[in-house]
Amino acid sequence: MITRDPDMTRLLDRLEEHGLIVRQRDKADRRMITTRITDAGLELLKNLDEPIVVLHERQLGHLGEESLDELFALLERVRGRAVDV
Repeated sequence: MITRDPDMTRLLDRLEEHGLIVRQRDKADRRMITTRITDAGLELLKNLDEPIVVLHERQLGHLGEESLDELFALLERVRGRAVDV
């Protein structure tokens, strides 16, 4: 059986261990857990923005604006279909 729950829990555990998120149980409903990104997590994300943009430009920049618009539209259609499945 395939389940994503344990994978998500392990991911959140690792992020919390590194001080990138904090988790807190809801006082009214202990089944609910609120997850918030920390200042350290936000700083890490900020530092990742530029390298990701550079990577995307290197990988896709040669396509031009019209082709990128087409690609984006196709990916949106695929994503919409995946939600319906």
